[in-house]
Amino acid sequence: MPYVKTEVDIKTDYRLQPVESGWLKEGVKSPKHLMLDPEPCILCRACEDVCPWNAIWMLDPAIVQQAQDPATSAEVGGAYAIFVVDDTACTRCSVCVERCPSDCLYYARLPEEGGGQRTMAAVPAEQAADEA
Repeated sequence: MPYVKTEVDIKTDYRLQPVESGWLKEGVKSPKHLMLDPEPCILCRACEDVCPWNAIWMLDPAIVQQAQDPATSAEVGGAYAIFVVDDTACTRCSVCVERCPSDCLYYARLPEEGGGQRTMAAVPAEQAADEA
């Protein structure tokens, strides 16, 4: 089939304007955020190791023991690790999602009922993978 050139309307009624960096930062990011389902997590830390942007951490729950808000401390009670994502560094490249051997990483919108905040995804110690 021969190539057929199509007519394209070229717009000339536009104006260039500077864009505020704050708007650009918010406007370009996906409304979905990396989430962890703690149930299947085996604490292998593959997501943390493979992230090219160093945006994922598995942290010791002791970091929130002295939290001002008692709900924060209660949220991680009995946890072995806390899954933390730096949303400003995360580019949503999905390398971590593809690497996760237990399929516990996914993208979702932040829940509206929690004021748009993500839970800390505390992972119980008994789910840790056996070290070989």
